[in-house]
Amino acid sequence: MRQSDIYKLHQKYSHGKYKDKVLQIVWTHSLIVKNISLQIAENLEKEFGIKVDKNLIEAGALLHDIGFYDCFDDDYKKICQYVRHGKMGYDILIKEKISRKKARFALTHVGVGINKEQIEKEKIDFPKGNYVPISLEEEIVAYADNFHSKGHPGFNLFEESLEELNNINPDYGVIFKRFKEKFGLPDLKEMQNKYKKWHEEINEWVDSVK
Repeated sequence: MRQSDIYKLHQKYSHGKYKDKVLQIVWTHSLIVKNISLQIAENLEKEFGIKVDKNLIEAGALLHDIGFYDCFDDDYKKICQYVRHGKMGYDILIKEKISRKKARFALTHVGVGINKEQIEKEKIDFPKGNYVPISLEEEIVAYADNFHSKGHPGFNLFEESLEELNNINPDYGVIFKRFKEKFGLPDLKEMQNKYKKWHEEINEWVDSVK
């Protein structure tokens, strides 16, 4: 699946009076997650000789947040539980006839995956089940996603994401630490420099519409 085709899909689902800005936020985040994920995949191969499907990782990283748009109204105000955006994205991708293998990246990327207990605890409005990463590719994208935020765009330290996950469910913190043991810490310095100005500009806009 070509990157240009995935971008067109994002264009299709971004909406409202700020649709261009929202598209920019989600697409830039997706590109960043793609780059972090590929860095992790390359390190996995270099350090351990373990090869993963990099084309699948790239597509999954670019598709994983397609459900984000449906969590907001035309004024960019949240209209549903944000935690639902993974399942909503999965449903969109299946409707768009994207393979289930690629659509699962949307379904399983939230946090470190959503288990039955969280669905019950947070009263999440979708069918009970374990929406957790299964393949190495899914785990890599879910892990990489935690190093960059969209709400107030910026990079996250491992410790910051760990604290946030622990506050939701200590079990998620355990999983996140296991991901670190498996995949190591990504080197974000080059991307931090590349996107520094963009983060400053986009956060000024985000603050202006809140």
